[in-house]
Amino acid sequence: MVTIASIVAIIYFFLLPQPMQTETWFMSLFEICLFFLSAFFVSTAIEKFRRTDLRADFRRKEQMFIAETQKFVTARQKAEKEIRLRDEFLSIASHELKTPLTSMLLKLQLVLHNIKNVSLANFSVATLLKNVEIAEQQSKRLSSMINDLLNVSLITTGRMNLEVKHEDLVPIVKEVIEEFAERLASHNIPLDLETVAQAPVYIDKLRMQQVLSNLLSNAIKYGNDKPIQIRISKGSHVSVAISDQGIGISSKEQEKIFTLFDRGTINHEIKGLGVGLYIANQIVKAHKGTLSVRSKLAQGSTFTIKLPLTQNKKS
Repeated sequence: MVTIASIVAIIYFFLLPQPMQTETWFMSLFEICLFFLSAFFVSTAIEKFRRTDLRADFRRKEQMFIAETQKFVTARQKAEKEIRLRDEFLSIASHELKTPLTSMLLKLQLVLHNIKNVSLANFSVATLLKNVEIAEQQSKRLSSMINDLLNVSLITTGRMNLEVKHEDLVPIVKEVIEEFAERLASHNIPLDLETVAQAPVYIDKLRMQQVLSNLLSNAIKYGNDKPIQIRISKGSHVSVAISDQGIGISSKEQEKIFTLFDRGTINHEIKGLGVGLYIANQIVKAHKGTLSVRSKLAQGSTFTIKLPLTQNKKS
């Protein structure tokens, strides 16, 4: 303010034309006061604008700090949740892997004991075969879980490579159904297949069989031994819908069943790692498709795969 007043005074006394001799001393003093008053208001206005700019700048920086802090808090909460879910998953995985391994070892030890110590007169071939079959089932279960863990590792590290080529999805679905024919028959589960003549897609056949096997296995596992329907349709996409009439999935569970390290609570009595749907979803995504679920508790579930439709070409 003092600087501005000095400038005004210099302009008045040295740069402006000297007042005429007829002007009174009082008039000169009035003009000087007027200049000082103008300088004061100008200085005050400048200072006000400067402080306003400083406050606006402070608020802007404060908002940026709050936003960055919120991002940090959100990221930390997300990381803590992922660590907790990972630890829970590893605990479940170690237990699930140990169970079939222990059962298999016990059966094999029993077989070896009978072969070494039981006399031929008391030796039962039927018992031996039963124990060996149980050991085989447990080894298959163990192998399946290890494969799931390997698939999770490939997906999370971005090393899941697809060997895609033009395929007809209809015979692939029929092959998967045939693989489950014995299991369906043992549970007396009827399966209805509704299909189009052809469904040309561009896929990795083995990976898509893996997805279909997982969905059909779940339909059998959670379907309460009720009929299962598979519908293949063709429009702008090729769709495969696998429906059961089982226990269903709550809307809350539907939001997270495709998430890694987040097991659904559909049925705690049914064992497994709970990563099958995550793997299936990632495989379908890698094919530029979608995997969705529609379900109601106690009314069953429908899982639908949608894949881009392609023209049949030789590859």
